[in-house]
Amino acid sequence: MPSDRNIMLKAEKVGYSYASSPGKPAEQALIDISLEVDAGTVLAIIGPGRSGKSTFLRLVNRLQEVSHDGAMTGLIQVNGFDIYSQECDPFRLRRQVAFVFDKPRALDMSIYDNVTFGPRLTGISSKSELDAIVEKTLRAAFLWEEVKDRLTLDANRLSGGQKQRLAIARSLALKPKLLLLDEPCSALDPISTAAIEQALTELKTSTTCVLVTNNTKQAARVADITAFFLMAQMIEIGPTERLFRSPSDKRTDDYLSGRFG
Repeated sequence: MPSDRNIMLKAEKVGYSYASSPGKPAEQALIDISLEVDAGTVLAIIGPGRSGKSTFLRLVNRLQEVSHDGAMTGLIQVNGFDIYSQECDPFRLRRQVAFVFDKPRALDMSIYDNVTFGPRLTGISSKSELDAIVEKTLRAAFLWEEVKDRLTLDANRLSGGQKQRLAIARSLALKPKLLLLDEPCSALDPISTAAIEQALTELKTSTTCVLVTNNTKQAARVADITAFFLMAQMIEIGPTERLFRSPSDKRTDDYLSGRFG
């Protein structure tokens, strides 16, 4: 029977090993990860450090190969397309699968130029079109009201929380299908964290999000589905409310209850 689901991200038996070095064997970072994320959904990936969360995230837009040597097995599809096929251009992929890092980063230019940097590279030069992109994305990142009268300001003069919301706006400027966020609130104050969580809740109407977070309460607040990773494996995945209320694996319950991690 045909499914009416629109699967934006699919991972099938994904494994990853970091390359070995003299005197050090290869490290298995991921083992048989299989999951599906529907379009218009926020997936949170939780788990203790060194469980493979960030490695998985970086594999989804092929950032992992830029900074690490290793070998991946299995299949990752974005919107039905195998992103590790020979036909996939990693640079074009990263326009469709945006990434927000844990540390707030701004390009060394104005707020306006930060947001329009990507669109200009794709050939957009109309000021009215660029102006519209700036307002739309800054509103989506819940930053517009704070900066609308100082768009020429050096972006590095913004606070950490504002820089992180600017990074989200900059990612959204290219209209990605998928937005990946690697612990985006780990260095932020509660007010900035709340603004980003509000943005994620609003964003899922247009952009599918995958959020890696060590904050289980944050996952409970913003995610539609949650996956628990432990020691390179995905222990379980399911609707967030169900997983937090009645996890099917004792290890998940122990982690959520603070018995380890």
